[in-house]
Amino acid sequence: MKQLIICALGAFLLVGCSSKAPSAGSQQAYVLNDHEEGITSVPGSEFNRSLIASVDDYTGTRAGGDCSGFITVLNDKYDDLFFNSKDLPKYFTNGRKSQAIYNYYSRKNLLSNTPRVGDLVFFQNTLRSNKGKVNNEISHIGIVREIYADGRVKFVHNTRGRNQADFVNLNKKNVHVAGQKMENSYIVRCGKDRISCLASNRFAGYGRVNN
Repeated sequence: MKQLIICALGAFLLVGCSSKAPSAGSQQAYVLNDHEEGITSVPGSEFNRSLIASVDDYTGTRAGGDCSGFITVLNDKYDDLFFNSKDLPKYFTNGRKSQAIYNYYSRKNLLSNTPRVGDLVFFQNTLRSNKGKVNNEISHIGIVREIYADGRVKFVHNTRGRNQADFVNLNKKNVHVAGQKMENSYIVRCGKDRISCLASNRFAGYGRVNN
């Protein structure tokens, strides 16, 4: 049995991929007891294990400075694994790099609703300016770290300048916590019991990485 302790952080602002999470007192620490180990690497993929080891090394650090900056750090380390750095500028449709990366994957038909460890995960409508309105623009990005049999996906992303792990479960879209399991983290700050602010309800797709 694997025990993971996830402490939800306080309210945060993402520079360049702006988003808010609940205040520090509104979420508790949950012990995540799983009967099965999460899938942590693509079978037979030594490269993927190396990538995930790097993700673990960066978790808890400020590497990247914001969400797209964190992915860029990994992209540079692994020789343009996620996107071609020289090619990316032509995919910008607004000032956000997270949107440009999403456009890159969309035009190459690499978007999916089925995750693999090491894939990117995109979220939409997480900006402060989205409060009360929806424009479906991509504004946040992370990387899939672990996949569980019950559909939960642990991803690592940069929030308020620090890299941390959170969860999304599309099989339980409107559930924040079930028992002692975090099903869906809050990806933006909302009022009490606002299910629209869960990661599952701001999910926009997985970016399939060919590693």
